[in-house]
Amino acid sequence: MALTIVAQFQARPGMEAELETALKMLILPTRAESGCEVYELHRSLEQPGFFHFHEIWSADSYWEAHMRSPHIREFTTRSEELVAESRILQLEPVG
Repeated sequence: MALTIVAQFQARPGMEAELETALKMLILPTRAESGCEVYELHRSLEQPGFFHFHEIWSADSYWEAHMRSPHIREFTTRSEELVAESRILQLEPVG
């Protein structure tokens, strides 16, 4: 069963551009991963520094492997300086 992920990040004040750059750097390597069906980054028009990933993975195991990938590990090490708040939701289809 497909897994949908919603990952949201609010930049620390003054770190909006740096966070956007860091998030954009995740797109190409992630889209090349096995099981990645959708990986889209969105920027809020209403809330400065707010970013939202919409992801669809063909199975949980692919997302779990993604979370262990080198580019995600690298982002995680930088996230404390860039991110004020984050939220990751794992969703499944219901209808």
